Amino acid sequence: MERIFYLHDAWVSWNAGEKFPIAFFGDSTTDGNTTTGYERNQFGKDSLNPNAYSKKLEDRLKEATGNNELRIYNAGFSGTDSNWGQQNFHHIFLENPHYKDVKMIGISFGINDRLFFKDVKSYKESFKKNIKKIIQMCLTNGIQPFLLTTQAVVEPGVTTIFTSQYPLRTTVLIQTIANQVKKELALEMGLELLDVNRFTEEFFLYSSHSLKTIIPDRLHFGDIGHQFEADVLFSLINPQVIRVEDSVRIDHSNQLIGKSIPDDWLTMPEVNNDGFKVYVLHEKDNVDDLNILSVYIFNRAKRLLQLKAVKNSDQSITYVKVNGVKKELTGQVTDLGMLELGLHRLEAYTERSKLTDFKGFLLE
Repeated sequence: MERIFYLHDAWVSWNAGEKFPIAFFGDSTTDGNTTTGYERNQFGKDSLNPNAYSKKLEDRLKEATGNNELRIYNAGFSGTDSNWGQQNFHHIFLENPHYKDVKMIGISFGINDRLFFKDVKSYKESFKKNIKKIIQMCLTNGIQPFLLTTQAVVEPGVTTIFTSQYPLRTTVLIQTIANQVKKELALEMGLELLDVNRFTEEFFLYSSHSLKTIIPDRLHFGDIGHQFEADVLFSLINPQVIRVEDSVRIDHSNQLIGKSIPDDWLTMPEVNNDGFKVYVLHEKDNVDDLNILSVYIFNRAKRLLQLKAVKNSDQSITYVKVNGVKKELTGQVTDLGMLELGLHRLEAYTERSKLTDFKGFLLE
């Protein structure tokens, strides 16, 4: 069947003020089990677990687009697997008044599937068959599916009491069977694949947060883990996010600046001494607190990054916001501290001044 939508269609629809609902379909790791305020999902419900990644993603997208009509549906059900998912697809989406207008479904599953088998061949064959059925049911009903690899977990070996009952209950088999199946189906059926596992594994290894905080029972993310997963999805859906893997400079010549002053206010000097080839030093005709620059970045550098803000003059009262928190600039170069792995919003403002003065941000 022909493709119905890309995730980019969702992004542009949200920016046009449309609802364009997307659902995430999976098990307890989608439902939000162990997060603050968690309530188990049920048939016919519009699940709004406040700290599950679906709700956190919805909040991020509303902030970025200014569209309060858009929706991200949480179709996670604790204790379920892909076979349950294909058997209950109609109940969850087509017969649920809250979710029947869904346009795209992100298909997860795979963590619980390993519990029903004693050998990897049966696990793979069953999982692939079930996920393919869910994909086909989506397309038959005019819904565009896409695939997500599972979040990372910390189960390198089978828990002692489960050795005989669940011999496949290990991290490596989720990654090399369930997530591999999704990669195969993405290629075979021309579907978009969001590799959540790769990002969340890096968060385990390189963030400053303890594993106990991220994934307290080694299987289910807590609030911080779900926020990070939401931010991963945001960075993969929003084409305006700058992915940072090493030291970078961010100024008005970056191609993914979300908001900016008019380009005729910019100066591009013949010679630069500090690496910035463009800046703004302009007097406007009012003292409105103007947004000079706004951008989302995603830190994938496998380390915390030092953030600095640079302006031209000590006399200007330019300030910045980092993730919504106001930071005064104390000189031409101001150290703003360290940025954690993941998503960040960086903004610069004039304060109540006629002088518009800013060069950019440095991440080192």
